Amino acid sequence: MSDIRKLAAIDVAFLGFNVAVAEYACGVLLSIALGIFVLLRSHMVGQTVLGVYFLCLGINYVPMFAHTISIGDRERARMELGDELLDKRAAMAKFRRLSLLLLVPMVVPILAISRRSS
Repeated sequence: MSDIRKLAAIDVAFLGFNVAVAEYACGVLLSIALGIFVLLRSHMVGQTVLGVYFLCLGINYVPMFAHTISIGDRERARMELGDELLDKRAAMAKFRRLSLLLLVPMVVPILAISRRSS
């Protein structure tokens, strides 16, 4: 299982399905909406770059949203995480670092596609 899916699973396991879905849905919708807004109002290159960044950030959250929907509930999330939940502190530290990838444009979709094709 990919680490991206485990990142979604740990959110479902600790926050609950509804909160995780809301988190990723807002990540997709608000980031894309903000990106479009900034692009429509941009007059400088820096503003255009910022708008594209927000669009890519919203696209980053799409695989996370899809994984969260496919996981479904806390019980299935805990099953997918398996032994990693035995040491909750270590698991949270590992996935906290991994969650920083969500801020790097287009990394999550590229990882999801590369894991799926291999």
